[in-house]
Amino acid sequence: MSDHQDVVTHVLLPVARVSLFVRDQDIRDLAESLKSDWRFARVTFDIRDGDVDTAIDTYRQAVSPNLVIVETEEIGDSFTGRLEVLANSCAENTAAVVVGPVNDVYLYRRLIDMGVSDYLVRPVDRDVLIELIAKILIEKLGAPGSRMVAFVGAKGGVGTSMVAQTSALVSSHDLEQKTVIMDAAGGGSYLSVAMGTEAVTTLHEASRVSGSSDQDSFRRMIVKVGDNLSILATGAESVLDVPVSADQFELILNKLMVTFPLVVVDLSQAPKSLVAVTMERAHDVVVVSTPTLPSLRSARSLFQEIKALRGGDEKGLHLVLNQKGQSQGFEVSDQDIETALKIHPDMVINFQPKIFSAAESSGKTLFEVAGSKEVAAQFKSFLIKNMRFSSEEISEKPSDGGSKMLSGFLGKFKSK
Repeated sequence: MSDHQDVVTHVLLPVARVSLFVRDQDIRDLAESLKSDWRFARVTFDIRDGDVDTAIDTYRQAVSPNLVIVETEEIGDSFTGRLEVLANSCAENTAAVVVGPVNDVYLYRRLIDMGVSDYLVRPVDRDVLIELIAKILIEKLGAPGSRMVAFVGAKGGVGTSMVAQTSALVSSHDLEQKTVIMDAAGGGSYLSVAMGTEAVTTLHEASRVSGSSDQDSFRRMIVKVGDNLSILATGAESVLDVPVSADQFELILNKLMVTFPLVVVDLSQAPKSLVAVTMERAHDVVVVSTPTLPSLRSARSLFQEIKALRGGDEKGLHLVLNQKGQSQGFEVSDQDIETALKIHPDMVINFQPKIFSAAESSGKTLFEVAGSKEVAAQFKSFLIKNMRFSSEEISEKPSDGGSKMLSGFLGKFKSK
């Protein structure tokens, strides 16, 4: 594989829409298989049984996508004429790829001159299609990084893991974000148990594989626990094992960031060196505290240290108050909390042992526990409001009043 191929086929592709109008079943099956490929986690595929005329009818009434792939049996003037109609039915800045029956150099040059991105000949090779789609999307949209959210407790026992796990569940389930969650606690992690699976690796092994080209071993460390939720199934090491270094841990973070749009990191029992490097890197840091004086004092100090690590920047820092009502009569008032911490709590979670304790004790997820619907809605609101984890954010929307597509394609037709 060339260096260029390695760049475009080993990264998470940007949010995009790709439509295929094809009749060949092999191409349809091939495109369907890309939906489960990690590189296409942000890409929405619309696969239709049809041809250029089907595409024309579709985009006379709907907004065209970033890339249109059209199969044809006809390669003469009538087909190129229909391509012109398709171009005028679409908006600018989309790419077009044609799949045809014969290898015709003259046709290829003619299509390229018209603004078509490429011409493929059946049968289409899977790797060729992956590279072509990736190349087009990266050239047009770039390859933006994923979002990392770190959860850290003001002190022990405040429920940081619960808040992190529930955020991952809600983001993947309700907001339909491709999400991975990992625990930096090493042998002290109970993430796999909480998600109903088993630990299969260690942080040391995960860091080793993350720094290598061993893609298969890394994929085996990722356990899928929902349609959009996976975990890095570490925790198989002994509790007293020497932890990984900050540099080793960053290798894991880097690997996850090019594999998943959303990376959730639980730092509740992590070594301080891993906490520091993650909080420097994270887009958002969520500090979990209870509304009691000892916890809030620790939270205030932690906020100051996090801001220092991040160059004084307060952007992306969030406070979650958990277990409100557990220590009635000894809790600090909301007004005093804001005065002392100079930050408004982004979410206040009432003490609800019948939900959270039941989930932890039974090894069930939040959605499997009776009465959790209101809690899930609270987390959903928190994520949408504070971290823009809305489902709209991961769906393609027209920008700048309609965002014209098929620029080169349409532009070259109009210039004739």
